[in-house]
Amino acid sequence: MKYHIDDPEERSIENIKKIALGTGKTYCIYSDDDPVALVEINAYGYFTDAIIFNDYAIIGNYYEGIYAISLSDLNVRNIKIKGYFGYFEIDKDVLYVLGCENIVAFNHDLEQLWESDDLAVDGVICEGIEDDTMMISCERDPPGGWIGRTISLIDGRIIGIC
Repeated sequence: MKYHIDDPEERSIENIKKIALGTGKTYCIYSDDDPVALVEINAYGYFTDAIIFNDYAIIGNYYEGIYAISLSDLNVRNIKIKGYFGYFEIDKDVLYVLGCENIVAFNHDLEQLWESDDLAVDGVICEGIEDDTMMISCERDPPGGWIGRTISLIDGRIIGIC
């Protein structure tokens, strides 16, 4: 089975599991083209993303951290992160959660591998990944205080400032 997560389609999805984690924004988990579950989260209008990562549907939602929904039994786990959620990156079967202050790395079973030191005060954006290094932009002094940094994907330590 190939899973994906997206906005719900117009067709009937009434007889599937509903997971209420808030109100205002709804995602649907699909197995191939068949809906499996509806997940409703709080709607903030920004800093929300949903992906499939190995055996999980992962939803990042602003100040709520990330929700990990097991595709085998639809159990939900909420993983809090520092500050607010920003973006996901995946590389070599590792999930990186970029937030307003730092980056957290998770393995394929969603066990935390490392958490970086504080990198920013209002956002971390991945600019690229090469080998075991991530190039990032960090907002240090909002507004407009972006600096470039490189971090090690082995342990999350800052390697350099660009």
